[in-house]
Amino acid sequence: MIDWKDIPSLAALRGFEAAARCGSLSGAARELNVTHAAIAAHVRSLEAFFGTSLLVRAGQGMDPTPDGALLARGLGEGFGTILATCQDLRDRGRARPLSVTTTPTFAEYWLMPRISAFWANHPDINVTINPSPEISDLARDGHDLAIRFGNGDWPNLTVEHLVGSDFCIVASPSIAKRLEGADKATLLRQYWLMDHTQVERRYLAQAYGVDPSELEVRIFATNGMVLSAIRAGLGIGLQGRSMVTNDVNLGTLRIVKDLPFEGVGYHVVTRTGARSEALDLFVRWLKKAV
Repeated sequence: MIDWKDIPSLAALRGFEAAARCGSLSGAARELNVTHAAIAAHVRSLEAFFGTSLLVRAGQGMDPTPDGALLARGLGEGFGTILATCQDLRDRGRARPLSVTTTPTFAEYWLMPRISAFWANHPDINVTINPSPEISDLARDGHDLAIRFGNGDWPNLTVEHLVGSDFCIVASPSIAKRLEGADKATLLRQYWLMDHTQVERRYLAQAYGVDPSELEVRIFATNGMVLSAIRAGLGIGLQGRSMVTNDVNLGTLRIVKDLPFEGVGYHVVTRTGARSEALDLFVRWLKKAV
């Protein structure tokens, strides 16, 4: 354990090390971007702390005394170790894969079909994708970025809108044909297929003014399973339009009804101030991909 009472001011040590290495107070002042008087004050404070002379005048410059040379050598080695450690940590940070957490649905239906374009342009940036329905604490869990669904109201984080996600009710082609022009009561009587988070239940209740408990809901472990079940005709579901675009284009799902919600969508969420060059590149690519 370090007892900091035995160590003088780090600023003074830094100033003295620069003066001893440069051979002058003026040279140290220029290197550290401080005044000549500040370096002189640092040297005097260290001489008072150690009770010995550390620098003596030599012509136009300064030379360390034997005690000063001993201190300068130790500081040079110590600061060199600190510098090497900082550089190693910084380089590790550059090489460390970006950790992205998002919902399994967004990862499968939006991110994965597009991310090859990012890797083609930035092959040196590794990206680790961690799909999870749970909201992660970015700092605690070591994630650089989250793509979250909601209205963007997450305090103490940097939130940037990525893509809107107007909801739509989808069904298999046969069920969609049967429900063409169906009224509210008919739609609410259908089996609604949702994953275990049941986020859609709240939006359905809001859109139709009903108690969420009135809905007949069949629960599946993941939204991927929900979509498979909807394609198979086991019921209908409320989905973000951006998540079912491919299915609709392929004809495996049809939109029964649109249910837009103002301000709801997917957002890029990062820790405030914790942005690396690689992270900035990835965020810019996400926005361009939209």
